[in-house]
Amino acid sequence: MYFPIILNTNKEVLIIGAGNVSLRKTKKLLEFTDKIRVVSTEFHKDFDNLNIKKIEMEVNEENFSDLITEETSFVILSLNNKELNKKLAIICKNNKLLVNVVDDKDLSDIIFPAVIERDNLLVAISTKGECPFYSKKLKDELTEFIDRKQKEAKILIDARKKGDILEDTYEKIKRGF
Repeated sequence: MYFPIILNTNKEVLIIGAGNVSLRKTKKLLEFTDKIRVVSTEFHKDFDNLNIKKIEMEVNEENFSDLITEETSFVILSLNNKELNKKLAIICKNNKLLVNVVDDKDLSDIIFPAVIERDNLLVAISTKGECPFYSKKLKDELTEFIDRKQKEAKILIDARKKGDILEDTYEKIKRGF
């Protein structure tokens, strides 16, 4: 069972692997932190444009523990080797580190939700790893709804400042004025 939390990303995120999935997760994480270290033998070309620390090396069971530091908050494993991902996940767990194995929700301590962020609002949407596609679609719909509600709130705030009757203003909003 997953419990939704909002995680402080003041420590470094360690990402193992640098393909398409890692790139997508790195871009999402960059919206919240610049403390990201990606380790891989090869990097998707779009990693060149990102403000992250890149380490080019092969990761295996013997050297993986050397990559974990006191500053590591959690690990993302995104290698094209399920067996190695599993072994590295066990090392993370033995080191009491949260881990996301991108292609195995059962091995993962954390999963990535679809996120909507506004000034004072952070909404996370998840299907508990069952169908990320649906999470994204729901995010798109909720984003439209939230944006519409923010516009309504601004109209109501302005009306209140002018001394208008808020019920009347709200009814006008509902009629689409």
